[in-house]
Amino acid sequence: MMRSSRLVLVLFLLSLLTVQPSSAHAEEWLTYPGGEGPGKGKHVVLIAAEESYRSELSMPMMARILSRHGFRCTVLFAIDPATGTIDPRINNNIPGLEQLQTADLMIAFLRWRELPDEQMKHIIDYTESGRPIIGIRNATHPFRYTKRLDSPYAKYDSASKDPAGGWGRSVLGETWVSHYGKNLVESTRCDIINFAGSHPIFRGVHRSFWIPDDVYGISEKLDGDSEPLLLGQPLTGWTSADPPVADKPPVPIAWTKSYTGASGKAARVFTTTMGHGDAFRIEDFRRMLTNACYWCINLEEQIDPYADVAITGEYEPGPAGAGGLKTDMKPNDASWTASSAVAYSHPVRAVIDDNQPGWRSLTEADFTKVNSADDTWSWKDGVLHCTGKPVSVLRTQTPFRNFELVVEWMHEKPGGNSGVFVWTTPDSIERLTAAGKPGLPQGIEVQVLDHTFTDRMKAGGSKTDWFGTNGDVFPVGVKMTPFPPTSPDGSRSYPRRHMAFGHGHWNQYYIRAINGEVRLWVNGEEVSGGTGCEPAQGFLCLESEGSPIQFRRLRIRELP
Repeated sequence: MMRSSRLVLVLFLLSLLTVQPSSAHAEEWLTYPGGEGPGKGKHVVLIAAEESYRSELSMPMMARILSRHGFRCTVLFAIDPATGTIDPRINNNIPGLEQLQTADLMIAFLRWRELPDEQMKHIIDYTESGRPIIGIRNATHPFRYTKRLDSPYAKYDSASKDPAGGWGRSVLGETWVSHYGKNLVESTRCDIINFAGSHPIFRGVHRSFWIPDDVYGISEKLDGDSEPLLLGQPLTGWTSADPPVADKPPVPIAWTKSYTGASGKAARVFTTTMGHGDAFRIEDFRRMLTNACYWCINLEEQIDPYADVAITGEYEPGPAGAGGLKTDMKPNDASWTASSAVAYSHPVRAVIDDNQPGWRSLTEADFTKVNSADDTWSWKDGVLHCTGKPVSVLRTQTPFRNFELVVEWMHEKPGGNSGVFVWTTPDSIERLTAAGKPGLPQGIEVQVLDHTFTDRMKAGGSKTDWFGTNGDVFPVGVKMTPFPPTSPDGSRSYPRRHMAFGHGHWNQYYIRAINGEVRLWVNGEEVSGGTGCEPAQGFLCLESEGSPIQFRRLRIRELP
């Protein structure tokens, strides 16, 4: 019995010795477990290993955001093996890269690493697997080999000739070129390229926003099928009020791309050359990156423009460069995990309360057919169904002058096109009625367009810079001065923020039309409109334009 007890004790002690290194190892990276939310079951690995822009702080902060969306997140750092502290100046050690074996998304924020082959292998194996990648700021030049030129991975050096530009250019679309905006002096106005307003990465993002970051230079042409989505205009100073630099036109600062590796599977790739520590203080920037994670993992249908992207926990990035580096932090420090375990709650969309006094419903009795077929419009259980054929309108029985209108709509199929006409002219209605042929009236159109309409136009070789899919407001045969931002020809008011959901999802429009001024709210956010409308009285019309759509909760309140 004595010998048996000693044997059990020895085995127990051996088991403790076996477990201890694993526990110590786990302290070399940071883990957020995730939980409920759209990202549940997905694993995101964020690599923070560059010494300039405080990625060692911004990546844990982004991981906290993503974990609240359900994503399990692992943050890897450059670690000083002698002290166990985070030190991005150590360019040859990122413990935990084997976590990429189970990753569904890799977010790379690293610069000029020369990793041991056994660590580098994990990054390249992931890259070649066909799984998605996000590259941030100086991830365009992540590797530089100066000592181990005989390594099989030396070809991924950012100055490589084969592949040209190394890993950064072949995978992300670009390598290191230059500081186009003066480093840490000239900040950036970000402008979404018009067709990209329909892209889910910009859902809930303002069409134009400022960030305290400077623009990187890029080559004349990005690699492969890179498609620029966001332009960066250098400003003369570090505030949003500073004017543009006169001799520096905007250049792409964010784009999508695909990369097909050894697996033969094309991976979704998103790259942005922005990433200064203070850039992450800007909500639009954090939202863009969060949305990009959804898009990369094919969860774009789950993106909500009101989703939570707030900063939680400690985030004080300090100055760029060595002056802002904190050298005494370890991945398991308490401040890093503060406020991380926040339960996901589905965001509450801000909508207009149409139950106040004066509001009434518009029902079948309030409308009459103009030039539609008998089966174009049908009411069922309070929902108005439209086949989309022929191109025509349904108008109200009476004209309106000043009013508020709420209408909820849902495109049934991709690429749907429709609209709400405000202050439609009686003479145009008479012409359509008399002709009895397909056509649309004159008035102020509030466009109801599905995001994938843009893809359809691009596929057909048509221009996509003259319309948006988040609530354009424009005159048709009448007068209106659009609110900015406007279309290239100045005729349309483009939405300031992209708030519309795609086909298969309900959206709410709130339209306020008073004394010749029209304003549009999409899902609770005011986005577009115009003033100086003539005439400022007429019928309301719902548009049938080629695709099935549903309308519901049509509510109006007339105003003096």
